[in-house]
Amino acid sequence: MRSDFYSQQNAASQSSKHPAPLPPQPTTVAANVGKCSPPKPWLTISKVTTGLVISWDMNMKSGTYADIASYQLFAYQEGASPPSTSLWKKISDVKALPLPMACTLTQFSDNNTYHFSVRAVDVYSRAGPYSSPRSVLYV
Repeated sequence: MRSDFYSQQNAASQSSKHPAPLPPQPTTVAANVGKCSPPKPWLTISKVTTGLVISWDMNMKSGTYADIASYQLFAYQEGASPPSTSLWKKISDVKALPLPMACTLTQFSDNNTYHFSVRAVDVYSRAGPYSSPRSVLYV
């Protein structure tokens, strides 16, 4: 019982800081294809004069994973409301091209913090794990 109390306290303290936890992974039926579902991407953010460049890559060992069909990009703008999973919004489905990939996002408000994550979706519609969230103060 004691460990449950500390787990709940730890979860509560984590949920009081931005970024909020990412949405739950969708439940997918395991495809009997002999290939693993997508791995976890890693994400980087670069500021450019026109906005932000969000780029990502993954360790795709040849023959281990099913082909990637697309990437789902998630984001939220930090505001006055407390952190909540509901703040994360899927902002784009990006057709898969050879890695590494990148896209430029524009129309940000100055002096606001934004959080981003990406996940791969394979040709069998299996979503891989989210990248670790990355945050940026846009000035």
